[in-house]
Amino acid sequence: MKISALTEHRCRLGEGPVWDAARQGLFWVDSLGPALYRFDTVTGQSESWRLPGEQIGSVAVRGQGGLILAMDQGFYDFDPATGSIETIAQPLAGRDGLRFNDGKVDPFGSFVAGGMNIDDRNRENCPMFRLTPEFEVIEILDGFHCFNGPCFSPDGGKLYVCGREPGLIEVFDYGREQRPRNGRPLLEDCNPDGATVDAEGYVWSAQWNDECLLRISAEGRVDARLPLPGHIVTSVMFGGPELDRIFVTTVGDQIYDARPAGELPGRILVVEDSGYRGRAEPVFAG
Repeated sequence: MKISALTEHRCRLGEGPVWDAARQGLFWVDSLGPALYRFDTVTGQSESWRLPGEQIGSVAVRGQGGLILAMDQGFYDFDPATGSIETIAQPLAGRDGLRFNDGKVDPFGSFVAGGMNIDDRNRENCPMFRLTPEFEVIEILDGFHCFNGPCFSPDGGKLYVCGREPGLIEVFDYGREQRPRNGRPLLEDCNPDGATVDAEGYVWSAQWNDECLLRISAEGRVDARLPLPGHIVTSVMFGGPELDRIFVTTVGDQIYDARPAGELPGRILVVEDSGYRGRAEPVFAG
């Protein structure tokens, strides 16, 4: 197994990696930049955009081109070709101390994203929203102190998410109704942050401050642990032409209780020859 840095870009708080299968590139963000990055694996070139907000949480690739950003209190339409940005909706406007954090496109083409409490990480007052392809914003779950790690089973029947209780990854029934129901624990006593699901339906969870990734079965069994010594890992995504590369975002400076000590802090780590494969991420249908 080989671990290297994707580019020289160093983020203060790297987050939100998204593989764009159609264009063979990886997007990710520096939440505190706020900045957006893209690496083209065909040309080997990278691009970056300084964003006008204060903090960005996550990104979704649009099937018709462009991106959706979950940033500050709202959803935004962003055109990387021109740098233009337009407001779609601001569902967190007026909710002091809250901003958008993690997000992911579900298998039915909607973008789900949720909030975090900037001032008091112990307050469980942050909601989860679904942005439909028609740009309708629907609140579908609440009770988060820091919404993180949304990902879906390959058939869309299950939603995995964390951030309502410390140390807990939850699983909900989801399906075509696109509403989380019947929440129950998937894995307890862990340190979860961003996550994705691989080709076999296993959840990969970046373990904040634990310097590793966990591979977790749909029944809640830890199947594998991939150590990344010295690195504060924040999220994970499969990509590459064969979907067999693992991209991991990391922390570059001391954030909250985390202080990175690895050789590549704040970089995108690339894990090759792991023996695992991912699946193509859904794109936003709007």
